[in-house]
Amino acid sequence: MIRKLLLSLTALCVSIICFAQDNNGEFHGDFDLNMQSYQEDGLIGAEAADEIILSNSYLNINYTKGKFTTGLRYESYLNALADYDPEFKGNGIPYRYATYSIDGLEITAGNYYEQLGSGLIFRSYEEKSLGIDNAMDGVRLKYSPLKGMYLKTFIGKSRTHFTYADGIFRGIDGEINVNDLFSCETKTKAILGGSFVSRYQERENLIFKIPQNVSAYASRLNIIRGGLNYYGEYAYKINDPSNVLSESKMNYASGNAFTQSITFSKKGFGV
Repeated sequence: MIRKLLLSLTALCVSIICFAQDNNGEFHGDFDLNMQSYQEDGLIGAEAADEIILSNSYLNINYTKGKFTTGLRYESYLNALADYDPEFKGNGIPYRYATYSIDGLEITAGNYYEQLGSGLIFRSYEEKSLGIDNAMDGVRLKYSPLKGMYLKTFIGKSRTHFTYADGIFRGIDGEINVNDLFSCETKTKAILGGSFVSRYQERENLIFKIPQNVSAYASRLNIIRGGLNYYGEYAYKINDPSNVLSESKMNYASGNAFTQSITFSKKGFGV
């Protein structure tokens, strides 16, 4: 096996509280440093890296005051760890945001992560261990006009390493907790939801007509009774052919998917 020298300072959290008159603001941060050194192993054909040490490091800084929150993340890949996406190179601040909440309305400008339903038609998330970070850059609104009713909409571009993809995403999602909305105290709880997302991307193709606006929608149902939980979601997406010049590789077919799950859990047991 490749012998590794691993230095990891994970979740080094710092919390500072500042006071200004009668209002207080809070700074929170964490620092993650992961450094590895690799050596050649002839038994498995593993080769040593050109650099003596490879490193991934992240610094998060967040500030909260009342209903306002802002923050940023500094990332450094000098160079990225082995088996990590080599396109992650250099350093910079790819994630920064500001959020304000008032009367059930939440406004976010900058970067954010979002998922519609189970993520069949849209999921923006971060998983550093897998080298995944497709954070959105744009504007997002969340609003709860009534108890049990939740709405959100967003527009933005998806992160690609230290840049952003060409496509512009627009999405909207609504969810209703039937029991909360109608003040039902039954043992069975029902949650209904629906999502719509579209992507605009300018495409120039000399041979084929490629749709520049591609949309997808989904509906979902969640029923809960005691330890029994049922979830089902159906999604449909219009044709989204690749921007190629070969007829054999073109596919104008639309797509659909359906996922469902049934789980049961009680103290000491789950399936």
